[in-house]
Amino acid sequence: MTLVSAAQTVSGHVAPGFGRIADAFALNFRDRGDRGAACSIIIEGTTVVDIFGGEARSGVPWTAHTRSAVFSVSKGVTAISLVMAADQGLLDLDQPVATYWPEFAAHGKDRITIRAALAHRCGVPSFSQPWDAAALSDWYPVVADLAAQQPLWEPGAAFLYHPVSVGFIAGEVLRRATGKRPSEWLAEYVTGPYGLQMSYGAPVSDPDLALQLEPEGIGGGIPLSAEDAALAARMVLMDGAYAPDLFTAANLPGFLGPESPAANIVTGAADLAALYGATVYATDGPRLLSDDAIAHAIEPISYGKPLIGADRGDVWGTGFMLHSARRSMAGPGSFGHDGAGGQLAFAQPSLGLGFGYQTIQPGGDDDIRAEALCVALRESL
Repeated sequence: MTLVSAAQTVSGHVAPGFGRIADAFALNFRDRGDRGAACSIIIEGTTVVDIFGGEARSGVPWTAHTRSAVFSVSKGVTAISLVMAADQGLLDLDQPVATYWPEFAAHGKDRITIRAALAHRCGVPSFSQPWDAAALSDWYPVVADLAAQQPLWEPGAAFLYHPVSVGFIAGEVLRRATGKRPSEWLAEYVTGPYGLQMSYGAPVSDPDLALQLEPEGIGGGIPLSAEDAALAARMVLMDGAYAPDLFTAANLPGFLGPESPAANIVTGAADLAALYGATVYATDGPRLLSDDAIAHAIEPISYGKPLIGADRGDVWGTGFMLHSARRSMAGPGSFGHDGAGGQLAFAQPSLGLGFGYQTIQPGGDDDIRAEALCVALRESL
């Protein structure tokens, strides 16, 4: 069926039996502040939901081709690449990072495994300086900075979400082991073969690029000390390189130009659903990940109280967020990643399911838009 809301806000395709998801998506616009978004769900190679609505930028309607920055959803995309490489025998995720990147062993980081580093346990959550776009594009100064750092805690002994640095750690391991940076691996082995529109960054002039809107309702959250709040800001804002805030910076060349493997994938919900669907179900080509690789990747590694702040209920495996109290996805066994402002993408192996949701209206700590879609999905299955 083709869906168009009474307000002419939402368009797309919804298969019989999945109308609850379209209803939840429309309510996100009516009651929860969405102004430009898309949601797609693929089950065993068949698209059952592909809906979009609102504007991509002022006066420009959202279309089936609209792409946007999906922030930390990028971490899941990068994790797929590393798990693929391990699946092919090109690297061992249970070996220390320093096995492939000897310089990373400095200051007691010699024993931290790749798997543990991907679960935010290596103690290097930020950078020593605010790297500019040129340095980020150059890559080498940034990863050398991380390798030379003194960890903030004994690696492996605790965890703290690494908003940007984990992508460069993962990316340098991939480069050392395979000779390819994440952007190169993604293009050669994923987006090219599967025909996906997905890249680390994009030209600001791209006519299909949706622009992030001003944050609304962001604030509150878990109270932190002044010192911890300053560290959190440094981690998220790349030590000030992403200024004045992440969402404003995301519309600028400094964010969209360089490759940032944890932060700046630009794509659409349909391609996210296709990517995650391909990890768990063979369609036009072989599955991206084997059952054994997935089984190890979804073993919980980091959960409970992080080094800073309170337990929000998140659970991390090998680079992926897993089904949890806060991110229910499609139930136990689901794996993927959310992103700043409300984005979410994941797979559910038992269903051969891939899910993607993108939005350009940033939400706050009480944002339930993605979760409302997930609730409607589970009710539809």
